[in-house]
Amino acid sequence: MEVYAYDAFLTADQINASGMATAVANQDALFETCDIVSLHIPATAETKQSINYNLVGKMHKGGILVNTARKEVIDEAGLLKLMAERTDLKYITDIMPDADAEFKAFEGRYFATPKKMGAQTEEANINAGIAAANQIADFFKTGNKKFQVNK
Repeated sequence: MEVYAYDAFLTADQINASGMATAVANQDALFETCDIVSLHIPATAETKQSINYNLVGKMHKGGILVNTARKEVIDEAGLLKLMAERTDLKYITDIMPDADAEFKAFEGRYFATPKKMGAQTEEANINAGIAAANQIADFFKTGNKKFQVNK
């Protein structure tokens, strides 16, 4: 599989140096290049509703959009319109969209989990526990308050 990536906060050299992906110039190029696009972006003022009709419409025939980020990054109305127009597109998400009932009309091309499950694996829970223990130990050793939640 050829893997391509775009990250607004990393340079192409940084992405390429990882050896895991080939950088593309921008978000448009990612959707124009890839058969499957997997989203891993936060919901910020810049990203909310940014995955929209025009952007997803750039995908190849048979394209698959996978959202493991946040539902707010998807322009649901635009994606619903596009899926109605393009019967080749598929949408998979681990965040139930607000328009879940409307998306269900695209049986076989739409799948959503009932609740966000991204970090709910045995390995993720173990890693989170180890990280928390290390942060607590670091606080008692050095006074590091970097991860302090309540101030």
